[in-house]
Order: sequence, then C-alpha cells, then structure tokens
Amino acid sequence: MTKMQFQVQLNKKKIHLTATQLVFYKQSKVLEATDKNSNYYYLIFYKNNFINGAKRNQIKINSHVHQAFKNGIRYLGEHPITRTLIKKQKSFHLISFNQLYKSIQKKYTTLETALIFSYFDSFIKLESTHKLFRQTFYEYRRNGQHFAAYKLLNCYSLAYPNNKFAHDMLHNLQFQTYKPIYQNMTTLYEKDPIYFEASFESFKGNQTFLKLLFQLYREQNRLLDELAVRSELLQLHDSEENNSTVIFLLENFSLDDQLLILQQLKQHAAIREKSMQLLLSTGKANDFVHFLFKTDFQPTPEQMDAIITRFEQADSDVLSSHYQLSKTRLLTLCSFDARILDKLVTPFVTAFFNHYSLHDILDWTEAFRKANFHLPIEQKLRKMQTMTEDPDQQFALGELYVHFQQLEKSIDCFKWEMEMHPNNPKPVSYLSKIYNQLGQQEEATAYQQLFLQMNR
Repeated sequence: MTKMQFQVQLNKKKIHLTATQLVFYKQSKVLEATDKNSNYYYLIFYKNNFINGAKRNQIKINSHVHQAFKNGIRYLGEHPITRTLIKKQKSFHLISFNQLYKSIQKKYTTLETALIFSYFDSFIKLESTHKLFRQTFYEYRRNGQHFAAYKLLNCYSLAYPNNKFAHDMLHNLQFQTYKPIYQNMTTLYEKDPIYFEASFESFKGNQTFLKLLFQLYREQNRLLDELAVRSELLQLHDSEENNSTVIFLLENFSLDDQLLILQQLKQHAAIREKSMQLLLSTGKANDFVHFLFKTDFQPTPEQMDAIITRFEQADSDVLSSHYQLSKTRLLTLCSFDARILDKLVTPFVTAFFNHYSLHDILDWTEAFRKANFHLPIEQKLRKMQTMTEDPDQQFALGELYVHFQQLEKSIDCFKWEMEMHPNNPKPVSYLSKIYNQLGQQEEATAYQQLFLQMNR
C-alpha cells in the first residue's frame, strides 16, 4: 500500500505529513502522522469532523489519545479507511486551544464542547478540562436543566472514571430519578446517545445494543464508524449480517481498496467468496494466486475456467513460490476432475522450468500419481526426460520446450538438429520465430533468410 501523505497548516506554514495510524474510539478518531523530521502530530476528529491537532512527540498517560490507542480500533496510515477519512476533509488548520474553545462553542452543544475539549487533555493543562466540566455542570444546574447536568456528569465520569467530583455528584439524591433511563438500552439510546455509544466495550456482544448502535451511525451518516465496528466484530466471530453489511459498505470504495480491506478481515466464507469475485473481476492474477493458496476457499465449477486463465496470467515467480503447497491445493481445487487438473497443473509446470530442474518437476507430479491421476502433461515431462540424452530426439525435445515456453532451452535443441540434419528447414523456421519472440531481430532475420533459401 502507498503511504498516505497530506498537508496541514500551522502558524500560516504548510507542513507535509505522512499518516502513520488512525484509531476509532467512542465518538472520536485520532490520526497520528509524522513530518519529514520524524516529529509526531495528532489530529483529532469528533464523529466525521476534524476538530484540531497538535505537534507532540510524547503523549500523557491516561489521556484521551492514550486511551484511544490502547482501546480503540486501529488502522495503518495507508489503509483505505484512513485515506478515505483524510480525503473527506476540506483542510487541516491547527489552531491554538484558546481559539479552539471559541470555535467548538459555535458549532456544538455545551455538553459536546466539554467532551470534545477533553479529547485534547494530552496537550493542555488537565485542570482546565476538569474546570470546564464542572463549570458546565453548574451552569446546567443553575438553569434548572437537571437531566442535562446528569448527562454531563456521566460524560465526565466516562472521560475520567476516577474523578471524585463526578462520582459524588452522580450519587447525589437529586439525580437518582434519572438512573432508570440508563438501565434500558432503547431509552438510553434516545435520551443520551453519547453515553450509549461510549458503552460499546461493555455491550459489544449484545445484539440489541449493536442494532441501535448501527442505527445511530446511519442517522449520523458515520459509515466509516459502522464499517470499522462491524469489521472488528467479524474478527471475533462470524455473522451473516456483519458480513453482508461490510460487503455493502465497501461498495463506496474502489475495487483495489475493497480487496485490501477484505484481505485483512478474518476469512469467513462470505468474505472469501467476495474476495474471489473481486479478484476474478479485476484481473489481478498474482494476488489471485496468493489468495487461493492462503485460504481454503473452494470455487464453483463455473469459476474454474477463469481460475485457469488467472494461473496462466500469473508471474512464474509467484507460481513457483507455491511449489510445495501447490500439489495438494490443486488436487482440492480440481474436485478430482482429471481434465481440469491437467489444465491447472500446466501453468505451474511451465513456471517451474524457470526455477527447478526437470527431475524436481517430475518429483512434484508424484502427488498426482499417488492420487491415481495419470496426466498428459506428466507424460510429456517423462518424454522430455528420456529425450534429454538422446541426440536423435533433440528436435522433438525442442518442440516440447517451446510448448512449455522455455524458448532459450529450445534454441540449443534446434541448433543441434541443424547440425545433425543441415537440409531440414523445420529447426530453422523455429529458430527464426523464437528469436523474433525474444526480440533479437538480427538473428531472427538471418534465420528467416536461411529458411527462404532452403525452400527455393
């Protein structure tokens, strides 16, 4: 994957950064990036929106950023999800935290302002964050907004679980009437979605909770969050709904990015099937070969012709890298159909000639004999073995080398045949064509002229 580079503006200077990792954590996202001097920058998002960032080479223990990297869902800087988030932002202006507070106030509720400000507790004095939570609480209470004050306390407690003020006030008698709201998921979802979402770690195995969480993501148009969470859940256990929804959400990405994301997921049957379809449609033969040998995916009979074509298109180095595994895997792929097996084996044998001896290749075919397959291609290889030391069979050996695309090896055979039978134009014709295929035009022309003279 190509590194994701982007630009931020700090103190009227444009700075080029390289994304290193992205973390989804509760309502926030934290993007870590580095500049050319290996300085670290942390850019923080609230839901879909970039809020602010800071240049820091150290993160405070137990700060929001620290907790995010410890407990969040993490992606590399070059991951398609990271690239998508960055590209969706119009710009990245890093401003002072005094400016930030004023900016947040204009766009978000008082509660959200306190919450968002707490995301930056690794870069500002911790007391200023606590002070803002307390001030906001007292403001709500003075205005008679007791449920808003209670929600603020819960938010405060989530950000700082050991905070005595938040703990004591949450247990104050005047707020106990609101406790039942937090004991019913549907009510909590409706009344305090911020606290509801932050409860993910405690309830990620609860289907009622997850259904409401994904409904929340859809309502807030947070499709990347939904994709991240569903992908995380798939790493834990298979789920038809999560599989189908992840595949649906991936339609917003390019085919290449879909493949990258799918290949990093746990390979449940539906994920393997989708990967297979994409690989066949994109024509990425090398990736396709690696996929088939990395998984136990069993294609349908209708897919076999396309698979054979991809094997034929793959680089010989890629096919040869599966020398050991391929003999058993090809047996399972062919479903014990000798005709299909012979077609599957042929590209591998052709590739092996570039890396292995004829003796090694015949050893490789032993697995098929033991499975009671007597393949035409094996017969050709055995013929070649007997012909190698027979001077009268060099022309036929040369033709077999051509069949296996071993043009350089066939040249010696045809030249030998020319010496043995100087009046035979057939090896001359072959040599002209072979040199032409190899791009050696001078030699091709010389043999072509000789061939014409011999046929006058």
